[in-house]
Amino acid sequence: MTNQNIYWTSIEYKYCGPEVLKLEGGFVYGFVKASDEREALNKFTTKLKHQDVEVQNVEFISLYDLKTEWENQEQTNIFVQLYQKAKKSSEVVFHTFYAYETD
Repeated sequence: MTNQNIYWTSIEYKYCGPEVLKLEGGFVYGFVKASDEREALNKFTTKLKHQDVEVQNVEFISLYDLKTEWENQEQTNIFVQLYQKAKKSSEVVFHTFYAYETD
């Protein structure tokens, strides 16, 4: 069996479904269990396509380090929980979708 690790990403996206009338796009953090970055990217993009979302830019994809420090303990706890959820599942786990409104 291939060694599976938890990868995370920050993806800028554009809506391509009914939301396109009021929301242009945004960004989202995601976590997934995968054997390498290519598999992780495939899982992220496939999941987004099923949500009528098109990837515009992948800021990064890397292994998540549980020692990552955020602005405060509350944020750190949120990302540790997302990591743990991804570790227990084969599904992509997304954080909040931060959307931009259409002008």
